[in-house]
Amino acid sequence: MPGYGFFESSLSAADAVAAGLECGQLHACEQGLFWVEYRPSDGGRNLLIQRSWEGQITCLTPAGFSVRSGVYEYGGKSWCVAEQQIAFVNAADQQIWLQTDARTPRQLTYTPDCRYGDLIFDPQRQRIIAVQEQASDDPTQPAHRLVAVAIATGQVTVLAYGDDFYASPALRQDGQQIAWISWNHPHMPWVSTRLNHARFDPEGGLTDQRIVAGESVEESIQQPRFLSDNALVAITDKSGWWNLYRYLYGRQDIGSHLPETGSTVAGGRSASAAVLSQPVWPRPHDCGIPQWQLGVSTWDQLDANRWIACYMHQGEGRLVTGELSAESQAIAEERVLAGEYSLFRHICCYQGRIYCIAAANDRSPAILELSPHSDEISVLAGGEPPAISPSLPQPVSYPVAGETAFAFLYLPELLNDTDDKPPLIVFSHGGPTAATYPVYNPKIQFWTSRGFAVIDLNYRGSSGYGRDYRLRLAGSWGQTDWLDAEAAVDYLAAEGLIDPGNVFIRGSSAGGYTTLCGLAFSNRFRGGASYYGVSDPVALTRDTHKFESHYLDWLIGDPQADAELYRQRSPLAHAGQISCPMIFFQGGKDRVVVPQQTEVMVSALQQRNVAVEYHLYPDEQHGFRQAENQIHSLDAEVQFYRRLLT
Repeated sequence: MPGYGFFESSLSAADAVAAGLECGQLHACEQGLFWVEYRPSDGGRNLLIQRSWEGQITCLTPAGFSVRSGVYEYGGKSWCVAEQQIAFVNAADQQIWLQTDARTPRQLTYTPDCRYGDLIFDPQRQRIIAVQEQASDDPTQPAHRLVAVAIATGQVTVLAYGDDFYASPALRQDGQQIAWISWNHPHMPWVSTRLNHARFDPEGGLTDQRIVAGESVEESIQQPRFLSDNALVAITDKSGWWNLYRYLYGRQDIGSHLPETGSTVAGGRSASAAVLSQPVWPRPHDCGIPQWQLGVSTWDQLDANRWIACYMHQGEGRLVTGELSAESQAIAEERVLAGEYSLFRHICCYQGRIYCIAAANDRSPAILELSPHSDEISVLAGGEPPAISPSLPQPVSYPVAGETAFAFLYLPELLNDTDDKPPLIVFSHGGPTAATYPVYNPKIQFWTSRGFAVIDLNYRGSSGYGRDYRLRLAGSWGQTDWLDAEAAVDYLAAEGLIDPGNVFIRGSSAGGYTTLCGLAFSNRFRGGASYYGVSDPVALTRDTHKFESHYLDWLIGDPQADAELYRQRSPLAHAGQISCPMIFFQGGKDRVVVPQQTEVMVSALQQRNVAVEYHLYPDEQHGFRQAENQIHSLDAEVQFYRRLLT
């Protein structure tokens, strides 16, 4: 049998990409179950799929359309059911379109300087409520608002404005009140947001606007929802964990009671010092996730007394039902569902049943229907076993700088009759405030089936381990993350699990920055791969989009006042310390990490005669969507590593 790194694998790059089909934006209603499906083999299109309650599956998106929002560059919730019609954002023009069944859509909005996302339907007023992003003279600073779009005319009416960002509009069931999330620079939504609330006036505008929470204390609030009893509930991390809270004025629920407007603050809103928040499901685990995309859903109300939520435990998801105690109005009884799965997203409930998109470590993601009373699981779509027996993730915790970091280890098939150890590839996720999960990832199996070990890092600053761990990168990006990568290599080497002389590091976006820092500031790596990675954080502060334009103020510091710190953390400024070969992959239309940033880094290494490969994909953005480009990059990367193995 060939040595480690050269195993013959039946899982080709094309197979790994094809198996990477993704689903999201699940919704259950009278018309059936709907979701958006990303298909790399179809030009990277997003298609809206409907499954009737009789089991018939139909693709509703005709040729020439793709259901994808570009708001905040990362998009998210891009469609909604509007009675007998579907409203969706078309990727090519970012306008809202309407369609009935699979018929030819008709365009609803004609605002070419705007993009839309986070669509919900307002049936009482026959309109779509959405987040609107409008271009300005400064291409990096568009304006964001909460707007309503009349279905009959396409007329756009502004509902809320004045904050830098908006997300998660939620209507009370009778349509008389609305809640939403907003936040302002320099914060990111996983650091500090506001929960807002208002009534509708007779003309459909907002009145009695007020900030319910997040005005005076930094807390990350997300996923507001009105319950069947009109109570307003949202997830907040004020306890140190993203948990569910109910919001009250005195003893009465917001949503069912609203006092007279008090003193006003910016934007015509009133301050709400009298608001109380009551924990409904307190747990030392995170229920929420960082809002990189619009429309996340990690909880729902099953009925008047029972709720469903995904809580993270040491990086692994658990789906739990809980029943409210009449005495405390908090969850008192819990039951774990679908224990063979390890991540649950896009949770929704309909007529006493639970629906979600679930992932496991040994099969493709699946759309599940669950009973709250039994262990019954119906797989409605997906859930196929992999073509090859997968390497299963092993949770790892290891010491670094007096703290603990986390990761998942994947080992290849071990060779007999040899003392050789497998080469290691260190995976660094993007974000950097994101996470990796112990689920089946065909692109990890691509490497393990060829004889590479993989350590998939949840370095300090990742989500899923509480607020303190998530905020650990504040002021320390470009230091803490790569130190965690280095410490993981040392830990595995000391355990005798890998060959410390053949270690590689790879990552995309922020993970590409960690990769470049690791190569510049550590001697543990033989080579590295950067996918649209940040090489110059100062340039990123100038060139990136609005959503992340102040992110580095938090991650590193003020670009002017802390200029020396930026220089110390810049891989480009320390390109002279990179001596091992590198391979770069970049999208030509990337607006987050612009191509020039990668090309300057490539040039700096080439001038020093460092072996460099550079692959530019002209039509790709931030994250490759076309199957042929994903296949090409995987094949190029494996050949690159193999040339370096000793």
